[in-house]
Amino acid sequence: MTTNDLQAHSSVLERLKPLINTELFDEEFRLLTGDLAKSQQFLIKMELKRLAQPCTYYIDLRGRVDGEVRPFEHKGQTHYLDELAIQTFEKGLKQYGQYTIGIFEDVTNTNNNFRVRHQQETNKRLQDVLSGEFPDTVNPAGIPSDLDATANDYKAAHLIRFAGYSVRREERMNFTIDIEVVMQGEERFPATTSDLSVSGCKIKIPLAIEMTAGQKVAIFFRGLEQEFALGINNGIPYQVIDVEPADKSFYVRLKRLPLADEKGFSEFLHHFIHGNKRRYKVNLDNTYEAVFIKGYEQFYLPRISSLPVFLSVNEGKATPACVLTTENNRHLMHYFQDERQQNVLPQLLHVRRLKQCLAKEANENSTVLYTFTHAAKGRLFFYSATTEELMQHPELQNVFLGFGAAKPSFRAFRMSVLRTIPAHAHIPLSLPNSADQEVQKLNQPPTPLIANFIRNLRYIVALTDISTAQSAALYKAMSYDAALLNQLKVFGHAKLEKSVHIESASVQYVNLRSESRFLYKTTVVLELDKGGDIQSFSRDFSSKGLQLECAEPVSFSKGDTVRISLPELQKITTKYQLSGLPYEIMAVSKNKLIMNMRVIDPTNDHAGKIFFQQLINNNRSKLTMAEETPKYPGLGPALRNMYVKALDTFAFYVHRQGVRYNLDVVAMGAKPSALHKLLAHFSEDPDSITVLPLLKNNATNLQFANQLKKMKRQEVPFSYEVFLRFKPDQDGIEHSFETKFDFDFQLHSAKKAFVDDVVNNDLFFAFKIFLSRTGRPDTEHIAKELGYVSTYAIHKAKVLEEELWSVVGVGDVVDITDEVLLRFNLSHEQIANQQQQRLALLAKLNLSE
Repeated sequence: MTTNDLQAHSSVLERLKPLINTELFDEEFRLLTGDLAKSQQFLIKMELKRLAQPCTYYIDLRGRVDGEVRPFEHKGQTHYLDELAIQTFEKGLKQYGQYTIGIFEDVTNTNNNFRVRHQQETNKRLQDVLSGEFPDTVNPAGIPSDLDATANDYKAAHLIRFAGYSVRREERMNFTIDIEVVMQGEERFPATTSDLSVSGCKIKIPLAIEMTAGQKVAIFFRGLEQEFALGINNGIPYQVIDVEPADKSFYVRLKRLPLADEKGFSEFLHHFIHGNKRRYKVNLDNTYEAVFIKGYEQFYLPRISSLPVFLSVNEGKATPACVLTTENNRHLMHYFQDERQQNVLPQLLHVRRLKQCLAKEANENSTVLYTFTHAAKGRLFFYSATTEELMQHPELQNVFLGFGAAKPSFRAFRMSVLRTIPAHAHIPLSLPNSADQEVQKLNQPPTPLIANFIRNLRYIVALTDISTAQSAALYKAMSYDAALLNQLKVFGHAKLEKSVHIESASVQYVNLRSESRFLYKTTVVLELDKGGDIQSFSRDFSSKGLQLECAEPVSFSKGDTVRISLPELQKITTKYQLSGLPYEIMAVSKNKLIMNMRVIDPTNDHAGKIFFQQLINNNRSKLTMAEETPKYPGLGPALRNMYVKALDTFAFYVHRQGVRYNLDVVAMGAKPSALHKLLAHFSEDPDSITVLPLLKNNATNLQFANQLKKMKRQEVPFSYEVFLRFKPDQDGIEHSFETKFDFDFQLHSAKKAFVDDVVNNDLFFAFKIFLSRTGRPDTEHIAKELGYVSTYAIHKAKVLEEELWSVVGVGDVVDITDEVLLRFNLSHEQIANQQQQRLALLAKLNLSE
C-alpha cells in the first residue's frame, strides 16, 4: 500500500503509472513534480518503481469480499476474484503492461473488501468522536443505540435442529416424467414426478387438485410406458404421506403400497434408477442436510459445559447410571466426589426433585440447584437445595445461601430434566442401503452389551455450573441468624452405605492431544521462593504434564516456571524425589484457579516425568483416562445420540468471513427453549431466527470476535451474562427488547437498579453465554456421508466443507433468570410473579405458532 505521506500525491502517481516503462516518463515526471522538493520527487519515483515490479502472488478473495468470486486465469495462474476485482486487474494490466505489485495491491484493496470496509468504518467512528459529531445510531456518549443500526441490514440466523435429519433406505433420483393419477371415484388428472425411488416418489400437481395425507391413489407412468412395456393395466398403488404447497402447485410425497402382481416393477425401477442416476442426478437433499447438521453437532457436543447424567429407572426408582463427559465438564465429576472418592449424585438427584421439575410447564423443566460442602472430623458432607426448596423454607434461605457462599465449594447449577428412551441411541447414516461393508458396519445398532446397559435409561439430568465469584459475593453478603445453622441439616445428604458406581463415557471427536491424561486427585504444593507455599490439588495428569486447581486465585501467568512437590505421592515412593520439581505453566484460566503445566525439557531425566510414566504403566487398569475410555465400547456414541435427541439447548455459531465475524447459525434441540420461542416470535421464516437482542452494539465483532482471537481450542469457555428487558406491549423487535451485558455495568448498584426496574415494570430474562473456540471440523464423523455427496455433487461438498471450516466459535446460552432474581435478593412474591408472567407469555407464543 502507498504510504500515508504519499497519499497527497495520489493523482500524480495515477498519471505516471502508465508511463513508467516508456520514453515519455522522464519528461512527464519533471512537469508534474517540478515544484516539489527533491526528497519528495525521490520518494515518488521509488514508489512508482515499487508498484511496477513484476508480481507472482496468487490472489484468493473467497470469503474476503462482498461479491461472487470465480476463477480468473492469467498467464497460467488461477486467481479467485469477483467482478470488481477482475475489472481492477484488467485496468492495471493496461496501466502497467504486466501483473505487478501495484495491481496486487489495487485488487486486494477494493471498496467491497471486508477488511477495507472495516477500516473505513473504524476511521469514520474515530473522526466522529474527535469532531464531536455522531451518527443517528449513536448517542452523545459515543455508545451505539441499544440494538445497534444492524436492525436495518441484519440477516436472520439460519436455524438448524439437532438430530433433525431423516434416514432413507434407498436412493432417490431427480427425475421428471409425465404420469396420470387416478383418485377414488375414478377422477383422473395429469401430473409430473419430481423425484423417484423404488418405494416412493414426489409428484407435482395443480393447485386445483386437493390431496390429503393417508389418501390412496393409483399412478400410471405414461412417460415410461412410451419407452418400456410395463404391462400394468390398473396402475401402481400409492398412499399420500405429505402435501407441500408451492408457488403455483402442490408437491405431494407418496409411498408405494404392496401389489400382488407387480410384474417385476420394483426390479425394473431399481435397475432404471441405478443405470440413470448419474444422468438425472441422485437426490441428495437428505444426506446433505444430515452432513450439514452433524457437522455443527460435532462442534457443539465436545464443548458442552453441562454434565449430562443419565438416570436408570428400576422398580420405579431413578438412579444415576452414567455420565457423558467432555473436556469442559469433566471437572464436575471431581466436584461431586466426597473424601472417599465416592460420587454423591445419587443423593442429590433424588426422585422428589425429578418429579418437581417434570411437573412444571413446558420449557420450564428445570430449576437452580445450590450446593456446598462442609468438612467435619475428616469427612466431607454435601448440602444442596433447589430454588423451590428454599422457598418452602423461607426462614432458612439466607442461612443456606449466606453460610454456603462463604465456602470455596459453593456452586449454583442449572438443573434441567430431559426425557429419553434407549431407541434414541442408534442414529444410522443418512445413506441408502449400500453394499459397502464399512457403511454396513457403521449402521449397526448398539451391541447387545450396550443395549443391555442402556435398556432402563429414561431421564437425563443436565447440570450446568452457572456460579460466578461475583454472584457468590452477593450470596455471602446476605445476613442470617447463626442460631439457625443447625437447621440446615434438612438440606444435608447422608452417606450411602453402599456406593453407586456411575459409568463415564466421553463424546468422541477429533482429539488433538499428544498423549493420554488420567483423572487423579492428589495434593500438590506450589513452592514459592518467599515462603507461603500454595496448596492445590491435581485434576488430571500425564507423564509430561498436570492440571491443577487452586482454592484461591493465583498470580501466575503463561510461561512462568514453578516448582512443585507431591507430598501424598511421595509416601508411596522412595526411588524418586517428588519435591522441587520444575514445571512450566502453559495456561491459566480466566478466574486464575486452574492451571495447565508441563515438565521443563521433557527430553531430560525429569523425576516427575519418570515417576508418572511408571505410575501409569503399573496402574493403567486402575486409572481412569481423562478421555474416559469406557468399560463398555460404544457407550459414548450411544449416550451422545440419546443426548442430542433430548436437548433443550440454545447454541449459536460464529463464522469468520474475511475480517468479519458473523453469528449466522443457531441450533435447537428436540424442543425449543424459552429463548427460541421468544426470538422466533419476531422471525418471519421457520427456518431462520433473529438474534438481534444478542447482537447489541455489534457484540459479535466487538466482543465475541476479540475474545475468540485470544482463545485456543483447548481453553475453557469464556462466559458472559446478558440481561433482557422484554416489553410485551411493544411492536417490533427494536422496541420490545432492551439488552444489557455484564460488561455494560460499571457498578454493581447499576446492575441491581436495572434488575429492580425491569421486574417492577416489564418481563425479565437472564442468560449465561459460554463461548468456546473451535478447532478444525470433525470431518471423520461425517466422512462417509460427505464422500457420498462428493460422488454426485462435488461442488456441494466443497461448499459444505468451506462453511464448516469457517466456524471459529460456538456459544451455549443457558437460562439463569431465576438464579439472578434470587442473587439480587428479590422477594418470593416478585420471583413468583415473574415466573407466572413468563409462563403466560410462553403459552401465548405456543398458541400463536
